[in-house]
Amino acid sequence: MNDTPHKGILISMSFIFMLLAPIYYYNLPLFFWINGWNPWLLDPVFGVLSGFGDGLVIALIVAVISFYRLRLGIAGLLAFIVSGLLAQLLKRMFDLPRPPAVFEHVHLLGHALQSHSFPSGHATSCGVMLLLGVLLWSTKSWQAWLFAVPFMLAALGRVYGGVHFPVDVWVGLWMGLLTMWGCWWLSARLPIVAWQASPWLPRILGVIVMIEAGVLGLGYPMQPVTAQPLAAILPPVALFLLWQYWKKTIASPLKAA
Repeated sequence: MNDTPHKGILISMSFIFMLLAPIYYYNLPLFFWINGWNPWLLDPVFGVLSGFGDGLVIALIVAVISFYRLRLGIAGLLAFIVSGLLAQLLKRMFDLPRPPAVFEHVHLLGHALQSHSFPSGHATSCGVMLLLGVLLWSTKSWQAWLFAVPFMLAALGRVYGGVHFPVDVWVGLWMGLLTMWGCWWLSARLPIVAWQASPWLPRILGVIVMIEAGVLGLGYPMQPVTAQPLAAILPPVALFLLWQYWKKTIASPLKAA
């Protein structure tokens, strides 16, 4: 793991920004191509993976990452909150219609949403997680790319599922990446070492994870609704990782004493 952001991150972010113009120009053809290509096998795949952009799912994953990389977890949480608020503000400023409000026969996964299309909030959160994965490992690490795949597919799934246009998703991804970059830079000024030394840290993180896992696992309505299986899978995984974390940070010192 590497705390110094690799120069490949800047190259990747610049590439994403450069593609904005052609995606904007071909926005509708891209939408019809992605949304119209729907063999039966892809519906359950995108239906579940689209849930990786859900706010509570993101919050739970970021909290678990905080076990191992506190600074990165805090930066991810701040970026998730800030970018999410910015996305909601822009949604209400532009108030653009979603595909089902403009076209008939849109292929849908979940509800036929009508308004506040630009930008995609799910894609914004996925952009945060894409850069978080690179910072957790590196641009050359297979672990980073494996981590990124569900979030890239979740963002693409917003077009496949008929609730966003490609430009909504692309701008959302860029917003998330940029916000995560800024929060990572600001997090270097936080007293992370002092917080890590506090005996309260594992307890606070544990309570946060238990609350989030409990809410997610006890009837939380996933967005989209087709992603509900994630609500059964992620909470036990998070609680298992919490138990492993507590064994190292709480139980081990007690044995040593």
